[in-house]
Amino acid sequence: MTEEIITALRSSEMFRDLQLKQIQQIRDAGKEMTFMAGSELVVEGDKAGRFFLILDGTAEVSVGGKKRATIEPGAAVGEIALLDGGPRSATVVAVTDVRTFSLASWNFRPFLNDPNVLSAVLGMLCRRLRNAEESLKA
Repeated sequence: MTEEIITALRSSEMFRDLQLKQIQQIRDAGKEMTFMAGSELVVEGDKAGRFFLILDGTAEVSVGGKKRATIEPGAAVGEIALLDGGPRSATVVAVTDVRTFSLASWNFRPFLNDPNVLSAVLGMLCRRLRNAEESLKA
């Protein structure tokens, strides 16, 4: 399972630019969590605290009660909340049993002192900002 989590982290948008050593440290700071079908991973408006990377299963994302997406293994939830601790922007409910790698914001914050981790996070934020700007043009 350890290799599975490392592979998933290396494939994630937030951590894909990091070296193996940093990925291993992040893996060691998190834990595996399982949610039964029908369980809420996060609830819109709630105070943030955890990042989830889907390892197995399927979940549904809704905003304001409207379905926005179905997410599967490899998808991440809570990347921005991991950084700013702000309220959740969506509700995520397990459609099937879901197994995740989870990282608490208080366990992640010390990693931001590492210039490589900070650079990877800024890169992700810049990509998202550019994508959002492009979608406004369309």
